[in-house]
Amino acid sequence: MAVSFSLRPMGLCTPPQGLLLSFLGTVALTSTSPSAFAQAFPLSRTLTALHHPQSATVANAATPRYLDDISNGMEALLRTIRFAEGTWRGGAEAGYQVIYGGRLISEVIPGSDPFSKHPDHVVRTQTALNSSAAGAYQFMPATWETVSGWLGIRDFSPLRQDQVAHRLIRLRLSDAEEANVNRGILTREALHQLAPEWASLPTHSGGSYYGYGQSVKSWSHLKAFYDQQLELLRIQTEV
Repeated sequence: MAVSFSLRPMGLCTPPQGLLLSFLGTVALTSTSPSAFAQAFPLSRTLTALHHPQSATVANAATPRYLDDISNGMEALLRTIRFAEGTWRGGAEAGYQVIYGGRLISEVIPGSDPFSKHPDHVVRTQTALNSSAAGAYQFMPATWETVSGWLGIRDFSPLRQDQVAHRLIRLRLSDAEEANVNRGILTREALHQLAPEWASLPTHSGGSYYGYGQSVKSWSHLKAFYDQQLELLRIQTEV
């Protein structure tokens, strides 16, 4: 399947609908291979959800873990991304149905099954920074469609969202930084490498990869949350 995207001065990721930017041209991506995706970064979202207040307090022992085949360090990173994106919700399942703006799929589309598919629902704001990002990791529809297609995923459940986010992490991180995460070491460099995928993560400069007033969490705030989650996971593993 061919995917079209536009190059931007600040990167190759698709801007949210309604955002006026200067474009340099149009490129057609005809390969759906993971390597082509990682090299071109064509489908990443650029705006994080409008945040509800997010406490950095360690979640209780009931926090669900959907992926059993990843390290504690990688699980802690998934949780940290959710925290940065404003969808943590104390680790509750509701965080997996947040759409851009902070509301839940079940609130915006009453009667729907929030985990059956990506809602592809555009939230329009007065600032014209519109977005159809959804889920715990604020996936844009094109990103979700492509990566879930690689994995043969047919629903939008918390398990599937974690699987797609994990694949995106592995596409972005270098081998060295992935190894660090799996050892329970989160570095500034790892967040810098992930910043083109999740605009709420800081680059080396401390700002968002995308600029233009994008909300971004600080390195120290995210590192503290990551270490807390890692300790919780260690305790749970030993029980």
